[in-house]
Amino acid sequence: MNSIVETRLRSTIIVAALAATVALGLSGCVPEPKSTTGPRPSTSSTPSASPSVGPSPTSSPSTTASATPTNIPCNTLVSAQAVYDFNPNFGLDRSFSPKAGTAGASAVADKGTACSWLNQTSGDTFAIAVARPAAPELASLKATAAKGTAASGLGDAAYFSTSGGTGRVDVFTGSYWLVATSVYFGAAADANALVTAALGALK
Repeated sequence: MNSIVETRLRSTIIVAALAATVALGLSGCVPEPKSTTGPRPSTSSTPSASPSVGPSPTSSPSTTASATPTNIPCNTLVSAQAVYDFNPNFGLDRSFSPKAGTAGASAVADKGTACSWLNQTSGDTFAIAVARPAAPELASLKATAAKGTAASGLGDAAYFSTSGGTGRVDVFTGSYWLVATSVYFGAAADANALVTAALGALK
């Protein structure tokens, strides 16, 4: 009887031990729950620096030179008395318009004044024009005029030349260019009185 009880007790102990072993083994196989959150983005990386952008260079103002307007009435440029003193037969030609290619046309193109006086007897004329060209053009006019004969006593510089029987005096004073032409001008001295009067009208 005791042996039977003892045998059953051993069987119970063995079964209990096996059950405990199985339980421990199963508990080691249970997977851990997965994290529901993904990996956090790295905050240690530094964004690449944008290229430095300086202020845009400003464009230089236009430096194109232009002529300065010179609006002087003909009777102011050379007074009626000055014309009379030169030759009483001359009078202002109010219908005058300088022909293309002449000094008067160049002066008008440079926003200047061109005038002509007509001899009532012979029909001959003398013309005087004045302008304030842009500096580059003024220098060019002076260089061309300097090919003639230098004349003293008129403006800063003056030159005399002839073409086709017509005398021409180019005078440069400050920023002004003044030119006088006529068949009456056989030399610069022939135009002195008229040119001096015209220079006196410049401001």
